[in-house]
Amino acid sequence: MTMDGDRWLSATAAERRARTAYRYRTDAEALRDAWRAGAAEQGWEPRDWWAPGVDAVARALVAGRAATPAFARLGRERAQAGYGVREVLADVHTLYQPLTPNGPPAQTVRALLQGWASVRLAPVRVILCTSYATADYLRDRLFDLYPQTLPHGLAVIAVDAPGAGSEWEALTLLLEAGARTPTVFAAEAPITRTSPHRVLALVRTSARGPLRRAGLRNARLIPLPHDLPTAANLIAQVGEDQD
Repeated sequence: MTMDGDRWLSATAAERRARTAYRYRTDAEALRDAWRAGAAEQGWEPRDWWAPGVDAVARALVAGRAATPAFARLGRERAQAGYGVREVLADVHTLYQPLTPNGPPAQTVRALLQGWASVRLAPVRVILCTSYATADYLRDRLFDLYPQTLPHGLAVIAVDAPGAGSEWEALTLLLEAGARTPTVFAAEAPITRTSPHRVLALVRTSARGPLRRAGLRNARLIPLPHDLPTAANLIAQVGEDQD
């Protein structure tokens, strides 16, 4: 018999467990190698591409565990290495391309981007909503943050032209703007998507210039009134208006 911590396993059980662990390890390695090959086709250098988070993601997916912590770790590692958010997201699309035609799940992307933002936008704390949300989400966050958010405004980011990865384009452009100019956001920065190509975010009223320089020339910046109920109603109205 084989001792496993405080338990004793029969030889058969120990052998079965070893085979299972081996299968997960080799399957994870195969997934990682396929991912690395796809990344190389996209221009990544293999020695630059690998990070501990890569193996963590592969192991979690193969084992059927919740992979969001691993993706958050990978996002932080990519940010620490200096990679842009769209480059990081495109790499994860490469991983999912042979797995599913739908691309990475929304919670996966959120964890990846949240991890990236926690490094590149620090000390700003970006708060991303996982899926599409009404403006009620942002309005609730506003109640939590007033009056610390002042002087702030509501940025409405819309991307008209669809394309590869366009479902996240508005959000990634906004995050890139924040990475270039940290003063775009306050210390707490709630962001929500209300459609595939539309994002609402609380930003500083001085963010108009940085947003335009980041390529968000069609972004609207609406100053929020000091009166909380009026500001909340304005956010709800903007959230319902899908242009």
